[in-house]
Amino acid sequence: MVTHPISKGVFCLECDWWGDARRQYSMEHLLDLLDQFTPPHCRHIRYDVSTREEFFFLIRKWSQKRFASHPLLYLGFHGKQGELLLGSGGRAPRVTLEEIGEALSGKCNGRVILFGSCETIRAAPWQRKKFLEATEALAVCGYRREIDWMTSAAMDLIVLAAMQEFTFTLNGISAIAERIRQRSRGLQRALGFRIYTRRGEA
Repeated sequence: MVTHPISKGVFCLECDWWGDARRQYSMEHLLDLLDQFTPPHCRHIRYDVSTREEFFFLIRKWSQKRFASHPLLYLGFHGKQGELLLGSGGRAPRVTLEEIGEALSGKCNGRVILFGSCETIRAAPWQRKKFLEATEALAVCGYRREIDWMTSAAMDLIVLAAMQEFTFTLNGISAIAERIRQRSRGLQRALGFRIYTRRGEA
């Protein structure tokens, strides 16, 4: 495997998946693997998040120009249709696509947001369109179905690797989507993974 020619840093926010110290699941292991094929200035940045205040502080931080080297926001949380859950259990804080769109309004030009969560992008088409228009993000991607942690982790690694291989342009996103289909068509279908731009599904 060769070093990816178009390296992009990953800025990851992640919840405590189970609220159990004996089950220390983390996306950081995937990101450490990805780092082996990216230059030092693109090594991943990761934060644990458990409150709404932390979440919104950090996504606004990511949107700043000083993190232009990390244009891929990777959100590892539980999810429901149109929402993220910032922890396990019925009392976990929630944030909606609309709230994220408002916090990132006009700040995501040339950037991509990956929702590593169940069902979040199974929002209504108008909600996804509004989110993309508000944030000016190049693309948003994620899962339309409930997903198994280990299986989706495998899919996330395929997606993150493909993101490194092409430029973050509309044509580049189309190429990324095709590369993902080539490598994982069955898995992609089983998990309901999708990529959307303001033009529609890639």
